[in-house]
Amino acid sequence: MRSMSLLSVALSATLCIPLSSHALTLEQSVASAIDNNPIIAQQYASFTAYLKDRRAAEAGYYPKVNLYGAVGYEDTQYSSGQKIDEQLTRKELGIKATQNVFKGFHTQSEVERLSFEAEAERLTLLSDAENLALDVARVYLDLLKAEQLLALTESNVADHLDVYRDIEDRQSKGLSSRSDLAQIAARVATSKSSLVAAKNNLLDKQVEFYKLVGADAGELIEPQVDSQLLPRSEQEAIRLALDSHPEIKAAIADMAAAKQELQREKADFYPEVNVELHANRNDDIGGFEGKDSDARVMLTVSYDLYSGGETTARTEAASWRKEQARAIRLRTEQQVTEGTRLSWNAWDLQRQQIEYLQQNVDAAKLAEKGYIEQFQLGRRSLLDVLDAKVEVFLARKNYIETHFSQRLASYRLLNATGRLGYALRLAYPEQWQQEVIRDEQ
Repeated sequence: MRSMSLLSVALSATLCIPLSSHALTLEQSVASAIDNNPIIAQQYASFTAYLKDRRAAEAGYYPKVNLYGAVGYEDTQYSSGQKIDEQLTRKELGIKATQNVFKGFHTQSEVERLSFEAEAERLTLLSDAENLALDVARVYLDLLKAEQLLALTESNVADHLDVYRDIEDRQSKGLSSRSDLAQIAARVATSKSSLVAAKNNLLDKQVEFYKLVGADAGELIEPQVDSQLLPRSEQEAIRLALDSHPEIKAAIADMAAAKQELQREKADFYPEVNVELHANRNDDIGGFEGKDSDARVMLTVSYDLYSGGETTARTEAASWRKEQARAIRLRTEQQVTEGTRLSWNAWDLQRQQIEYLQQNVDAAKLAEKGYIEQFQLGRRSLLDVLDAKVEVFLARKNYIETHFSQRLASYRLLNATGRLGYALRLAYPEQWQQEVIRDEQ
């Protein structure tokens, strides 16, 4: 699929950021995932197939020309009541051209139906690409978060080892008890256990990243969300979603396609009118030796008087499919509205939460510093100091987790409003962006 591979080429042309050989931006990761994802390839194939089906339906606007020939043995006994009793080698050669003049708007309705179907597939392709971009953003941010949590855990282990060495020195001088040394040894073991878990989590995220993107993560660059594209209120977010989300547009196109299907089925209630041209050149026909040729132009009319109720049944079935498409559109709007509200709530509340978590980190750090000073003066126990360090570690961990959750919530909100691809500056192939047909709503 050559047009799909153009995505990464177009994307690299739009990114003018100098990067190291191992750096991989979120935009590049999304482009790589789209180029290699089987779901995108499947949807692109479906979209292209509908375009080819439409081209096949357009053949109904053009004449059909048939050339035929035949040769064989013919035994003629009588012709028009006259005894012939002749055996000849019959030869036939002819051409027939048929141009449809009227068929109850069958061809027009079928072409338009397939156009709307192709447009729905194109919009679904864009929706799949947007959802894949959100998945990549989630994995990308999860990997960045895992790296920062690993660094935080390594710092926590180093901090506990410093305390262990200090207590060990104090214990050798008789300034600390063996229980203090045992207590810090237990905390060191716990911190190292957390370090192993953090490393395992990072490895899991790296595997998930490779599976989705098709490339090793390498050095990642924390992405920045274009805040100008984020809605200012929940009402604005819902309005943008209903106006721009590709799934809603696809549902509208499906409903228009169902309407054209109904028109196509109604075509059989009308007569079919054709202009036919016949030209024949035969030899030894009907028991008479010699050439036999004729040519004629005919206006033919064919009308189906009775077909066992087939046309009525197919028309009613198409009418119900139209109602089904209408219900799907309403359900899609409900789902998009619900998803937008959930995305807005997550983004707005986590934006508020991050401020309090920063205050928590600052306060926990001040408390830790004070406890260490008081411990040196003998006014605090080692347990107080260790608990303070745990508070700082947890506060920083919560801040990191919420920071990346809030960043993901921003991308989720952009996805809900149908603008994630634009926000990531994704250069989709031209065929993906060009409307097949404009739906008059």
